[in-house]
Formats: sequence, structure tokens, C-alpha cells
Amino acid sequence: MLVRIKRLFLIFLLWFVVQGTYAQNNGMTDSLGLSYEYLTSLRTPAAKKILSSLSLDEQKFFWVPYQENYVDFIEVFISEDKNLYDSIQPLISSRYNQVEALSEQNPYRLWMLANMNLQWALVSAKFGQYFQTGWNLNKAYRQITQNHELFPDFAPNDLTLGVLHTIVGLIPDQYRWVLKIVSMQGTVSQGEKEIYNALQQSLKNPDYSFLKNESMFLTGIITLSLSPEHQGVNKIKVEIDKVGTQNLLIDYLKAEILIKTGKNDEAFSLLNKMLLLKGYYPFYFLDYLKGDCLIKRLDTTSDSYYQIFLKNFHGVNYIKDAWRKRGWAALLKGDTLGYFRMMDSVLVRGNKMVDADKQAYQEAQSNKVPNLMLLKSRLLFDGGYFEKSKNVLIASSQMALTKDEKLERTYRYGRIAQNLKNWPEAKEKYRQTIDEGRYSTLYFAGNSALKLGEIYEVQDSLQHAAFYYNLCLQLNFKQYRNGIRGVAKESLSRVQKALNY
Repeated sequence: MLVRIKRLFLIFLLWFVVQGTYAQNNGMTDSLGLSYEYLTSLRTPAAKKILSSLSLDEQKFFWVPYQENYVDFIEVFISEDKNLYDSIQPLISSRYNQVEALSEQNPYRLWMLANMNLQWALVSAKFGQYFQTGWNLNKAYRQITQNHELFPDFAPNDLTLGVLHTIVGLIPDQYRWVLKIVSMQGTVSQGEKEIYNALQQSLKNPDYSFLKNESMFLTGIITLSLSPEHQGVNKIKVEIDKVGTQNLLIDYLKAEILIKTGKNDEAFSLLNKMLLLKGYYPFYFLDYLKGDCLIKRLDTTSDSYYQIFLKNFHGVNYIKDAWRKRGWAALLKGDTLGYFRMMDSVLVRGNKMVDADKQAYQEAQSNKVPNLMLLKSRLLFDGGYFEKSKNVLIASSQMALTKDEKLERTYRYGRIAQNLKNWPEAKEKYRQTIDEGRYSTLYFAGNSALKLGEIYEVQDSLQHAAFYYNLCLQLNFKQYRNGIRGVAKESLSRVQKALNY
């Protein structure tokens, strides 16, 4: 949960992959509708087969270059294959030019161009090409803003605007000066509202029913990642569960919801089914997630799934974290030397763009073995096994702990109490963590302040909620700083609006 902002940003890279099939009056033939349906379920081989066998008349439809671009986007994003990305640059330009040649009276023209720019902005961010990311994001922002002015009743605009405004709202404070230079504005709450509007339009207006899956996906991700106590997740889950089992991306969202809401065993079962599906573009991150589900049970067979991920995935993200968790599996088996061997790989493999990889690298650099009891408690907690996690902490009460380890133990008691709805104990342990860790660079005090804010917000004690959200922003911790502060900032804005209403 602590990496949710970075994860959320990365998940936005997936949003283009969950759109529904367009109706005939949106310019699609049956063949193009089918290929688009395949795209939305990650069946890119089948989609490419259809696109390559279109009739001469169908090849003239404006959806063709957009879908071809879509295929490449999906495969580059999922594989993180830099060579593939470099090889398709001429095709990206050619397809973009074809869409740009559409009549300016066509509301899909600027919408498609904005989406194409947004797609490649997010992919370039994955490769660390931040100048290109900013350039493309700015173009997408200008295009969709203009399209909204020209066609204010065109519901797809709301979805793209919602994504852009949410991304702008998530950008950390130290980079917001760039937004002022390019005059980009937006907040997460604004983006949420726009995406929700698109969802409502998709449910009410048949002309926009194609927006249903993607607006549902985004609403679910934002609710899951940013709302206190995951409020509203059950409501959106009702709609998500109506989607069939042949859409791998919607199943991925279902798995994320199960993981984040502490239903680890259900998530594991779903991932097992997902990995058996045939005909889809390889999605090796699912093996990583399955390893996560196992290690949260303290099951060391998790190691085999991290190995599958590391063997088959040729990107750079979550590589260091997979090696670290292989090290944790070794520790759980009592193999300290094996732990250090895995941490040696953490130092030299992968990248440090996502928080999980950054923390893995810092752990490897410390050259220290984690406290095994605290590690077990953490893993069990992350899997939703709260009573087991608490029992491990109780068993560790007689151990000699360092100052940082004592701080972590207090913090974990607070996290467990919160998830068991024991509000008085949660508040007590979080306050104790803040008092004892106020000047620590570790994240425990900062996240305790955030969690206290969430508890008070749920309890409708908004003045207290605002106090603790603001306190979180004042604390000078380093770990997971951008992610925790990003949630606190958005939460403080939401509470202040409610107080001033």
C-alpha cells in the first residue's frame, strides 16, 4: 500500500487496454469491433491477425491506424522491450499522421491524437525518458482541452481529461514548477469526477457504452488507491464482477482489489486461473504477483514464481524487488547466506524507478539481515492475516530490538489494530509511533499520521483528519515520501473542501 502512488501512476499505463467494443455508429466494422475487443483483453496476437487481413475498404477506416498503434503500445508497455519501442518509432509517426489527417469536424480526431500522445508519454516514463514524457503529456493536454471546447458533449473527452487531471494531481511538489511553465492544471478529485461522469454516461447513453470498461477500471483503481479505508470498492466491484472472465486486464483489476483488501487466498486462486488462459500476450508480472501471494503466507515456494518472472521478463521494473523477495524466502528457510547472494543481485540488476525497487536497493546496500520476526509480521499483515501477524509481534516482545525495530513493531501494532477495526488501539499506537519516530527518516511516523487522518475522516471527525494529514506533510521522512505525501496532500484537499462546504 505504501507504494500505491507510484503503482497507481504505472497502472495508468494500462488504462488504454480496458476499453469496450465500439458500436457501428462510431465508425467500426464488425471486424474492427472484434479486433478492438481482443485488444481490450490483451489478445494482441488475434487482434493483429484481424488487422492484417482487413479488406481494402476496411483499411481506410480511421480506427485502423489507431488500433495498430494500440497493439504496439500494449506490447511495449507490458514487455518493457526497449528494442521493440525503438524499432516502431517510424510507425508511431506514420499512424499519428494518418489520424491527424482526419477532418477537424470529427470529434474522434483530437481525442485519438491526445490518447496516442498520452500512451507514448506514459511508456517513455517507464523507460526514464522524462523530457519526452513531459512533451507528449503537454501535447495530449492541449489536444484534449481543445476537443472539449469544440465538442463539450463528447463523453470520451471526460475520460481522457480525467486521466490527465489525475496524473497532474499526483505529481510530487518538487516537480510542480514544470506544470506552471506549461500551464497544466488538475487535481485528483477533478479527475475522479470526470472519470465518474464518463462511467455514468456509459451506463445511461448507448452511444457511449464503449466507455464502460475503461471508466470502470479507472474508477476502481483510483478508489482502491486513494480513498480512506478503500471506501466505495465494494460498489465498483459489483460492476466489475459483471464483466466476463475473458478480459485479462479486468481480471487483473479484480486481483489488485483482492490483494489490496487483504483477500490474499482469493487473489492467489484468481491468479492461478489467469495464468492458465491461452492466446493472450505474455503478462509475466502475474507470476511476480503470484509469488507475492505465496510469500505473504510465508510459503517459500514463492521463490519459483519470482524465478519465472525474472527469467521471462526482460524489462527493468520490479526486478530488484523480485530478487529481494527471493532473499526473504531464503531467510524464511533459515538460509542467511542465500539471502546475501540474492541481495548481491539486487545491487546489480534492474532499475530504481519504482518504490519497491528503491527500497530493495537500500536494503541491499545496508548489508544487514532484516529482523525475521518483524519481516514475518509484515508479510502476514500484507496478506490480510492480521491475527497471525499480531501473534508474531507478541512472540517477539521478549526480543532485544534496535530503536528502529521497536519503532516498526509499534507501527505494525497500529496497522493491525486499524484493520481489525480496533480504533482506540490503532490511534494509540499511531500516536506513539509519531512521538517516537518524528525525526526518523523511516516512513513509520509519516504513514502513521496519514492513517490517523484516514481513521478520523472515516469517523467524520474532519478537523482531526485535517490535522493529521497536515502533520504527515510536515514530517521529514525519506522512505516512500512521494507516495505517502501524495495521498496526504490529496486527502487534506478533500477534507478542507468538506469543511468549507
